Amino acid sequence: MTGPDGADIGELHRAGQRRWPSLSVPLETFAEHCRRVLDAEHAIDLEAGELFLCCACLAGQVAAIEAFESAHVAVAEAAIRRIDGDDDFVRDSLQDLWKRLLLGSEAKLRSYSARGPLPAWVRVAATRVALDRRRADKRHAKREVALPDSLVAPEVSAEVKVLRARFGEAFQVALRQAVAGLSERDRNVLRMHVVGRCSIDEIGVAYGVHRATAARWIERARSSIYDQVRSELCAGNKLTVSEFRSLATLLGTEVELSLGSERAVVERAVVERADRGDVA
Repeated sequence: MTGPDGADIGELHRAGQRRWPSLSVPLETFAEHCRRVLDAEHAIDLEAGELFLCCACLAGQVAAIEAFESAHVAVAEAAIRRIDGDDDFVRDSLQDLWKRLLLGSEAKLRSYSARGPLPAWVRVAATRVALDRRRADKRHAKREVALPDSLVAPEVSAEVKVLRARFGEAFQVALRQAVAGLSERDRNVLRMHVVGRCSIDEIGVAYGVHRATAARWIERARSSIYDQVRSELCAGNKLTVSEFRSLATLLGTEVELSLGSERAVVERAVVERADRGDVA
């Protein structure tokens, strides 16, 4: 019995059973799961043990679900704490994560197709759950974007201080508008990469695309933000390109903005391009 990529389903089943000897999944059940999640683009070296565990979880086996949670709670908790370290937030996000991944006909675990390690996939899923929860939290949604004086480099020229005083607020407004104008996918990918510290490989796994595609999405989002902010400030406020670069270098690294309705720090989304002299 072979899968869509030519992999022997029987061998995958035996390998999964060896990895999880305490679990029992009928071969036909496993084969059906593989036919649903695998495709012709898969490499032969599949994560058989992880496929087997997922299949057992989706079959509702309590022991499998407990094993899944135990195996991945550390990576999931670490990902959530990068978004918010509050213990209650972490606990609630973990509960939400397990519910989304493991329960019901829409369980997200159904989409795991062994393209990469399951822990990396869980880390991305945990990051998205935490970001969604934080975005929905009224405590964060009601906070205004701010740039505390304590975050600004103390040694700046008089010219840059004048620029900050004149255009700092306009810069932040334009930045928020630029992010809000991104597509939902580009905004989520940028949030996962910048806030959740997800690598392009992990984002590729989450969206089922090659890492190069994920990298292009991120660069496109950053370029869109940069171009729109520059256009807004240079055209609307008569700011020169040189002045804009100075302002972007000062504020770009530390500025807080809203990705959707969530507070986040977009690290170097603007300043990276400004430092490269990437201007028209």
